[in-house]
Amino acid sequence: MPTTIITGRDVTFTIAADTYDAQATSAMLEVATDIGIYNTLAGKAYYTLNTQGTFNVEMLADWGAASSLCEALWTAAVDAPQTPLACVLTADTGAEFQFSVQPIQPSAGGSSPDAQTVSLAFTCVTTPALV
Repeated sequence: MPTTIITGRDVTFTIAADTYDAQATSAMLEVATDIGIYNTLAGKAYYTLNTQGTFNVEMLADWGAASSLCEALWTAAVDAPQTPLACVLTADTGAEFQFSVQPIQPSAGGSSPDAQTVSLAFTCVTTPALV
């Protein structure tokens, strides 16, 4: 099998039907798995107890822009904080991860003369599915 190399620039992400990869500097989906280990008379038995996904996004702040993720998140977190947002993370190879996240309010501001950035750590409310 030939080697396949996927870079961070080969990933796009969509939240609530809008794509933000042109604004993002990093997008990383992580899933932590809690595994119980039981010592039985026959040896160890392993059992997955829980999984919890986190979607970490670093991006240039887009306050005031058309289709602003920062403004959409702020509004969603204030107006509908219990309504998850659908997300898709897609690799250039076609691998697609689908999940939902809880809306959060992004930070605002930054230091001079740097570009304003936001760091977002979304809690996945559904287990990410590879489709």
